[in-house]
Amino acid sequence: MSDERITQLLADLSSNPGSAAEQLLPVVYEELRVIARNLMRRESSANTFQPTALVNEACVRLLGASKVSWQDRAHFFAIAAQAMRQILASHARAKGTAKRSPPGRRVTLSEAPGKESDVDLLALDEALTRLADLNPRHSRLIELRFFGGMSMEEAAHVLGVSVITANRDWRVAKAWLSAQIRGVVPPGEEP
Repeated sequence: MSDERITQLLADLSSNPGSAAEQLLPVVYEELRVIARNLMRRESSANTFQPTALVNEACVRLLGASKVSWQDRAHFFAIAAQAMRQILASHARAKGTAKRSPPGRRVTLSEAPGKESDVDLLALDEALTRLADLNPRHSRLIELRFFGGMSMEEAAHVLGVSVITANRDWRVAKAWLSAQIRGVVPPGEEP
């Protein structure tokens, strides 16, 4: 299905949610599953959360968001990335609380900051939240690339910047976030 058709179905969600969602879901579901599988592949083997459960929960949130004025396919997947981040962070918090241990689940950062390393998902989420306070565009870029699986071109489009700017922001944000997670940079220091 073309990007234009997906954009039309997204626009139709507000006026005819049942029919539009019925047509849209099969089209975006597999792409969301690919994103979820990639996210789950980065998680530790002890993870009990499955890609299908992540996609299903994200779909419920996305298609139930009646106040969202969907712009296009890229906007939909940007919001999906945000939803998946929130779902994974909430799941990690709940799992940590259930075990009465503060650390969350571990993820391998291959598309995100620094070299590939094992990082606590909650530490990543908290660092991204701090980054959003200091530089929302940098935080959003990391979210789109890591949680949304977007290419640099797609992320640049969503952010409304050139690919050159997105690449520069990516390098700066990765370095800052990596230093934050390692505890090298003070929380209020701007990237």
